[in-house]
Parts: sequence; structure tokens; C-alpha cells
Amino acid sequence: MRNLTFCDIRLHPSAVDSAFEEAMTGDVMPGAGDLPHPPGALFVRSLYREAGYGFPPAYRCVVNSVLVSDIEFFGMRPRIARLGADAKKPRRRLVAGAVPDEETALDVLRTGEAHSLVMAVVHLPPRMIQDPVEKELVAAIEEEIATPSRFSTVTGAIWTRDEGDQGRIEYLIAATGDFAEMRLRPRTVERIEAAGGTLVESRGFRHVGTVQGEPAPQAGR
Repeated sequence: MRNLTFCDIRLHPSAVDSAFEEAMTGDVMPGAGDLPHPPGALFVRSLYREAGYGFPPAYRCVVNSVLVSDIEFFGMRPRIARLGADAKKPRRRLVAGAVPDEETALDVLRTGEAHSLVMAVVHLPPRMIQDPVEKELVAAIEEEIATPSRFSTVTGAIWTRDEGDQGRIEYLIAATGDFAEMRLRPRTVERIEAAGGTLVESRGFRHVGTVQGEPAPQAGR
């Protein structure tokens, strides 16, 4: 079963962002991986910088994989700390679906083309029937992908489902593409909320780099 695991990172004020990004894409992400794992396992690691001009800059490292790691985030958290950054506890979500399909949603990552990422969190009240909301959520994302506009050109999206406190359902939408405004289109949000969901968080990120392939050997780390 595929997982979407992500870790939020904040640089220390004294750290240099360009040096951090170079180390992450050239050393930390290629060297990630907990042994042993079967050869050919899906293991795509991407680094994104949060949109805006906040200081110190914030990042999100996202792993698309069938692999599961512990709190060390595939061995990357200690190494991120040594680069002069604070890495929060990673969060893992089971992938529930992809639009238009899983292969297309991953193609943008595999090709390494520059792209942006919008990650939106939707909550569903306890005891509410999930199926109608999920159908409308998928239909709204499909419409956004099928109809490019001045707001966005979305190439693919992955969504997850997680049961939170007191039976509340949380959906996470990870959409990649080109965004004039770093958010889902208003119509997409309106459709989801009309079906009963509530948008509680939306964050936009600029792509820094992607590494794919099998986990690297850990000897000598």
C-alpha cells in the first residue's frame, strides 16, 4: 500500500538556503532509506520550499513510497538537523486515490520537471457519511485538472484519508502543477465544502528537487 510521508523543515536564521537545498538534493535525499527493502520499491523523495518570503525559509520534504519509516524519516531527520534546520515529526498518510490516475500523478515527480505543490487539508465532521463527500472531492479535482484556467494548470493530484480524533475524517489533497495563486481554485473548494467538507489548511510550495530510486546503502553513515 502506498504512503505519502512528509516532514516540515525550518532553517535556522544562520543557515544559508542555497547550501541547504544543494545538500538535501545532492546528498541527504539520495542517501535516504532504511534497510532492508525489496529492489524496485517505489521511493520518490521531493523537496519543496514554502511559497512566500518568510525568514528563515520553510520547506516540506515529501516521500511517495510503499516503504514505511519511523520517526527518523527514512534516516533523514538527523542529517537535516546537522545542516542547520529543525525537522518536525514526520506525518504519514495512506494514499486513497489519485487523479487522473496514479501513474500520471507520479509522472511529474519522475521526470524531475519544475512544478509547484499545493497541499490542502479537508475535515469531515464525525458520523458524516464519507462516500458522497469523497465522490464530490474527486469530481472537483478532476474538473480542476481537466479545465486549465488563469488560476492553475494542475497536472495530477494524490489524496489521502485518515481517521482523526473522535471519528473525524481528514482528507489531504496534494496537487502538482502551475499555480498563479498557490491554492486550489475557489470552485474546487466550494464543491468540496458544499458536499460537507471543511477546508482547514492550504499551503503552497515551490519545487526544489526530486530524487527517485531504491534506498541507498546505509553503511558508513
